[in-house]
Amino acid sequence: MLRTSTVVIREFDLTQVLMQAVIKAAATLSHWQDRAEQRYRLAEMDQHVLLDIGISRNQALAEARKPFWWT
Repeated sequence: MLRTSTVVIREFDLTQVLMQAVIKAAATLSHWQDRAEQRYRLAEMDQHVLLDIGISRNQALAEARKPFWWT
């Protein structure tokens, strides 16, 4: 008895793959920019505001010193 198998060949759409990569890269860059701005603003907050949000000056500065790509 001869057995055959069905092989499905998917078309590789380079344009779609490149577009998805560009969109993902743009989203990542936007996220990094937001994070950098938030850390900058955190470093600029005064003691009263930091107490309101429940963190110390040392915690705020430690967070602000992190590179934008670190979570």
